[in-house]
Amino acid sequence: MNARSPLLSLFKEQFENESTRIASEHGLNQRGDQLIWWYFLRLAGLTSTEIEEVVCDGGNDLGIDAIHIDDNGLVHFYQFKNPQRADVTLPAGEVDKLLAGLQVILNRRHSDIANPELRERIEDIYQIVPTGYRIHLVTSGIGMAQESRVKLDAFLGSLGGPTEDFFTWQLEDLEVLQDTFYQRKLPTVERPIVFTLERQPPYQIRSANHDCYLFHATGVALSALYAEHSEQLLQQNIRVFQGDRTTNALIRQTASSSDSANFFHYNNGVTFLCETAQWDQFQGKLTLNKAQVVNGGQTVRVLSRAQTDGVLKADVVVPVRVITSQGDKQFASDVAVNLNNQNRIESSFLRSNEPRVVQLAHAMESVGWYLERRENEVRNLSDQEKRAIELRIGHTLDGRVVRMRDGAQAYVATYMRQPELAKKNPRRIFLGTQDGGVFERVFSNDISAERFIAAHRLRRAADSFVGKFMILKRRKSRVADWRAEYKALLGDDIVGQHGATLDQAVPQRLSRNLTEGGVYALVMKRQRY
Repeated sequence: MNARSPLLSLFKEQFENESTRIASEHGLNQRGDQLIWWYFLRLAGLTSTEIEEVVCDGGNDLGIDAIHIDDNGLVHFYQFKNPQRADVTLPAGEVDKLLAGLQVILNRRHSDIANPELRERIEDIYQIVPTGYRIHLVTSGIGMAQESRVKLDAFLGSLGGPTEDFFTWQLEDLEVLQDTFYQRKLPTVERPIVFTLERQPPYQIRSANHDCYLFHATGVALSALYAEHSEQLLQQNIRVFQGDRTTNALIRQTASSSDSANFFHYNNGVTFLCETAQWDQFQGKLTLNKAQVVNGGQTVRVLSRAQTDGVLKADVVVPVRVITSQGDKQFASDVAVNLNNQNRIESSFLRSNEPRVVQLAHAMESVGWYLERRENEVRNLSDQEKRAIELRIGHTLDGRVVRMRDGAQAYVATYMRQPELAKKNPRRIFLGTQDGGVFERVFSNDISAERFIAAHRLRRAADSFVGKFMILKRRKSRVADWRAEYKALLGDDIVGQHGATLDQAVPQRLSRNLTEGGVYALVMKRQRY
């Protein structure tokens, strides 16, 4: 991954929008402060008061912008750099300044030159017995010089310590920040999910650095999981609840009938994707960390409803597969796509968990819009879930939802100038190059939340405009002065010059002109979202 990758371009856009808003909310005047506050608010989870207590940035800070002592007694030293461009590396001189400052502190010569905030933070360290020290070099750019890496290793190596990891350092550049944000915001069940398998251990296999466990669970156990976690368990499942359609009705019928003992043989089962999993053979327990159902969500929902209605048979057992992602977000997306690709489902929804699509959704939220990545997702939200989303985007959802397929079609028709592809073959938008599609071209480093939203707004405006014209066209033969109505919508010049042939040109030609000219106007005016 590099600074020009689609993922990082979208994340940089999101970061700039969010940090600008944070600066406005907290009265921050320096660009460097924006990264500091964004980092501690969005990634570290500190409150505003806690941030004020750890920041020591300013004159005479000795290259140290913040010091935080965590609950385990680990002391964290931070240096932040917030360049405008994503491809800027961390300056070697700033690392030198930090190392020189740390040396002054180690020699206890800082009192006369350090600012009051830094002196106070250092005094806090003297009051505890640290369990270790970690240097964080945080930048919204990419990478650092090899020279700086060597100097950091040499400096920390000279300090010694009771263990090898007592003194450590880490670079948190744009790529690391994006990955950390993605992992923290990835919808998962935070509490571990535990399956008790007393009678038979799971069949376990490791392939391509990922573990897989195969076993069975009772319908009652899966129902209890859904009752405990609700839709949070299924946020990465590509399908939302489809209602009592034929397949779901058959699932319920089998689970509640005299044929319930055959449920295991009739059902495709449920697949969990988790970050890691541990099998304890002595206790007979399989523990899933940060788990989600990525296939079989309909089965889980139907079984839960049957249990609630009191008709679920106790002898229902379901095939279960657990796959570990080991934190690999692209692998996680590929699992969801390939498992669901075996069933009939719209291609756009197969891409709902693709990292570039997820990052686009985050970037859109940073400017007050919601990307509906799954079919009927918004319609199936609970009131509580709607309120949570509205709190994140700072607006009500009304008029602020972009359906992924519709938005991508609008983007392809406008910014990529391919209306034929958008209208006649939209499925190709979400297919990869190997399948004859253009997904990689669409979700390239040219895409941005700003453009995606502008294309959507233009399409919505064009659709509304054409709709109004079609109403006038249908009324034309019934009104005395049709030209007056046409002029009110289209203007005197257009009606005066083309009145006789206008009905032939609209909507097709006029809507095309709107599409090609309107995007430019929207972008140049940079209208607020």
